[in-house]
Amino acid sequence: MAGATLRIRFIIIGATAAGLASAIALRRAGHDVVLLDVGDEAAHDTGCTVPPNMSKLLIRWGLEAELRKVSVGSRVILMTDYETDEIIGKHSWHEELFKDAGGDMLYMHHSDIRKLLHANATALGTSIVPDARVSSIEFDADERPSVRLASGQVLEGDVVVATDGPGSIARALVIGHDVQETNLGLTIFSLTVPREAMAADPQLVPLLEQSWISYVWLGASRGAIGFVAGVQPEFALQVYVADAAAAQLWSQSISPEQVLHHMGPCEPRLQKLVALSVRIHCAPLIEPPELETWVHPSGHLLILGDAAHPFPPGATNGVSTSVCDAGTLGELFRHLHSRAQVASFVRAFESLRRDPVRTMLAADLAHYTTVAMAPGAARDARDAAMREKYVAGVDALTGATDAATAVWERDKAVFAYDAEDHAAEWWNDWGLLEERATNQVRVPPEKVPLFAVQQHRAKTPGA
Repeated sequence: MAGATLRIRFIIIGATAAGLASAIALRRAGHDVVLLDVGDEAAHDTGCTVPPNMSKLLIRWGLEAELRKVSVGSRVILMTDYETDEIIGKHSWHEELFKDAGGDMLYMHHSDIRKLLHANATALGTSIVPDARVSSIEFDADERPSVRLASGQVLEGDVVVATDGPGSIARALVIGHDVQETNLGLTIFSLTVPREAMAADPQLVPLLEQSWISYVWLGASRGAIGFVAGVQPEFALQVYVADAAAAQLWSQSISPEQVLHHMGPCEPRLQKLVALSVRIHCAPLIEPPELETWVHPSGHLLILGDAAHPFPPGATNGVSTSVCDAGTLGELFRHLHSRAQVASFVRAFESLRRDPVRTMLAADLAHYTTVAMAPGAARDARDAAMREKYVAGVDALTGATDAATAVWERDKAVFAYDAEDHAAEWWNDWGLLEERATNQVRVPPEKVPLFAVQQHRAKTPGA
């Protein structure tokens, strides 16, 4: 793949999945990258999902072999009654879906994603500064940014990309004020269960042996999701409860007994998994606000990943959205040939990513509320439709009009989304047009990305 004609220097704040993936994408595009590891990944110590919209990018970047070594493929979702362990429905991931989407559905541990991305970013020549502490971000008279560290060191660059979460110093510079979050009424318990402890209980052994199955427990204003966390010796479990009293546990040290208290009546396997858990995090289900902008007025500082659009804990597209941000940024800056384009490309990044992020967040929030639906007609219709299809041997999330099926239809569009393709189409449709209109450059044919022309997938998920 041809790189940029003009090579510039990016400073990335945060060795997050978003930061490391951005380093990879920008190095692949031919730019210099300095990444500041500000030590922001300690909380990500559990399993996570790698959906097709993310895995297709990692595969395209040449990471398939490493990815397969640390992940397990998801092929079946088993829906079970939260209280009785009755199987309500079953849904299989068909190979045709993955073929159409161009990627795979995988489960792995967040730490393994970070290690994989860190190793590749380093191999590609990213300069990583460990234990960095950012004191300030400043701009010179030409609006060229620099980052001052607590050590006194000043790093100059052409673009600063902040990926270090909602507390990023860059976020305050970009939006300039506090934002109001919306509490959606669910508390999320994220638990880690050692495989060794599960292997000693015959009732839990099948959850380990059938690693290609993910488990969903459907309850009344309660629910849970569990899966094997890749090759790590852990089982990842998330429990959702609509219990106002659970709010007192947010961000505290929690015992399994406290979780069980707020879970209410539940089937024996869930009780055992929680009792065996060794790490527990508790947080509210929050709908983050949509920020007015992700770009500083200078056009040379932007926020992405969790710094721009934090997703709830364990969200299906939480990590993938960050990697898609990176893919978009790298593809845009692959076409850089003039400094006059820098601010334009940064703003194009925000324009391209807003709708996909909005769609992915809505899809993920629907997962939580569909699993833990309140009692009523909608929940009864969901369960009845699943039971009927299960008896008939039909996949649970197809062929009906219940809430769960509606979520699935949106998921398919999200899985098919290709962030690099989206950016390449923008370049072909608008970037080249603007270049030719202003007579700035004659773009050689080899600069036009072939995969965009050949595949021409939908510009945004759900479009």
